[in-house]
Formats: sequence, C-alpha cells, structure tokens
Amino acid sequence: MLTRRHRLLFLAPLFLILIPFLFIPALLGLIASFTNYAPYQKTDLHAVGLANYAHILADPDFRTAIRNSALFTIVTVTLELSIGLLIAVALRRPFRGRSLVRLLLLLPWLISPIANGVMWHFLFNTENGLINFLPAVLGLPRPPSPLNSGLALLAAMSIEIWHQTPLVSFLALPGLLTIPSAQWDQAALEGLSSFAQMRHIVLPRLRLLLLTIGLLLIGNALGTSESISILTGGGPGSETMTPGLYSYRQAFQAYDWTGGATAAWLITATLLIVGVGYLVSVRHLRVPQ
Repeated sequence: MLTRRHRLLFLAPLFLILIPFLFIPALLGLIASFTNYAPYQKTDLHAVGLANYAHILADPDFRTAIRNSALFTIVTVTLELSIGLLIAVALRRPFRGRSLVRLLLLLPWLISPIANGVMWHFLFNTENGLINFLPAVLGLPRPPSPLNSGLALLAAMSIEIWHQTPLVSFLALPGLLTIPSAQWDQAALEGLSSFAQMRHIVLPRLRLLLLTIGLLLIGNALGTSESISILTGGGPGSETMTPGLYSYRQAFQAYDWTGGATAAWLITATLLIVGVGYLVSVRHLRVPQ
C-alpha cells in the first residue's frame, strides 16, 4: 500500500512543472496588480492598493465583457449539458457502428480553439466563405456575415456549443451505462415519457457527474478568448468582448500590464468562487443507491 510520502513523490513531476511555469508567474501577476508596475518603467515602483481593480471595474469595456461572458456561459453551458445528455441517451443502447459514431461525434471537440476560430471565420467570410457559396451560385446578393452584425455573440455561442457538446456526451455515456437496465425496463412498462425518464432515472444517478462536467464547461466558457479573438476579434465594437480577451488587449495592445494582470485575476477569482461552489455542492449531493 502506498504511503503518503510515496503519493507525494508521484506528484513531484507535476509540481516541478506547475510551480515555476504557473504558480510563480500567477503570484507575480497578483502582486503586480496592487502596484503601478510596468515593464521598462522609469517611474518609481510603489503600491497602489485596490486602485487597479477599481479602475478596471469602472471601465465600460470590462463591464461589457462581464455581461457578454455571463450570457455566453449561461446559454452555452445549459445547452451543452442538455444536448450532450440527450445524445448520450440516444447512444445508450448498442447498435452496429456505435463506436464509430461516438468517434465522429467527438471530432468537433478535438479541434483546438485557435483552429476552431480560423475554420469558422473562413466559413462565415462573405468574400470566399461557404456562407456566400449558394447565393453566388444562384446569382443572389451576398448575405451579411453574422460575425459582423448584431448576431456575432449568438454565432460565437453556437460555435462554442458545437465545439463542447461532444465532450458532454462522451463523458456522460459511461455514467448512463452504469444505470441498471431493469430501471429502464420498469420505466418503459410504466409508460414514462422521455422527459420523465430523464428526471426520475438519469438526473438522480448522474447529478454528481453532471455537476463535474458543468464545472469544466463553466471554467472553459469563462476563460474563452482564443477562438473569439480569431473569430471576431471581440467585435463588432465590443459585442463579443470577453474578460480573457480584454485582459490580453490591456496587457499586449494597450501596454497596460497591471491592467491586464488585474483583469486576469478578476477572472481567476470568479473561477475560484465557482470551484468553491462546486465543492460545497458535492458535499450535499449523494448518489441514490
């Protein structure tokens, strides 16, 4: 049996990577967010307290980014969980080629966020993208790209749902397979609808699993920046601006390094709150026997 010292020894390589490349830079960023630090600055370095946080929270662009991120997270996570669970239920019964179908359904999630943004940006391009193909063939006027209109955030949500839903079905299916077939048979004999089966059979037994999947989806949605940066650049205007993209712009485009670090730590604080909420919820949930 492994002792505590042996378990820590196995984790040593992980800590050797995380401490110098994640924890230390993050800690330095946190310290800098309470100062006036800037690379190559000529002014004296001194503490400014919460001034950077007050400045970022008062910025209309950051408030817009928070609103976009909240709406983006609520809509995408809800639909990803719902659609992914329905797909998993549909794949519950064995059929010929099920493994191939599962693999094909997982392909969207395997695409990296940057490649995902590049691909959909090309598809929605009004000059040479597929959105213009059929109208060009029929001799019709080019339709406006949803990425350059009031539909940009909705388009970004749809792409995110397409990208993450396969992961939900992939993770939920093993959990569904642990439910005894007798419960499904009993539900069929009682004439329960699909909605009733989901409510009385699936959700009670998979609530811990779904809660964990939901945590992963929320963390991913709150930190979304790469795909949206390539897809819309945060535009038009600030319609698809996210806190992650705002942090990047502040640090590397506006050269406000402390502003970028402050925004990044506000995102981190939100994720920590979500994580604490998850731990509290887990303590109060028990899988029924």
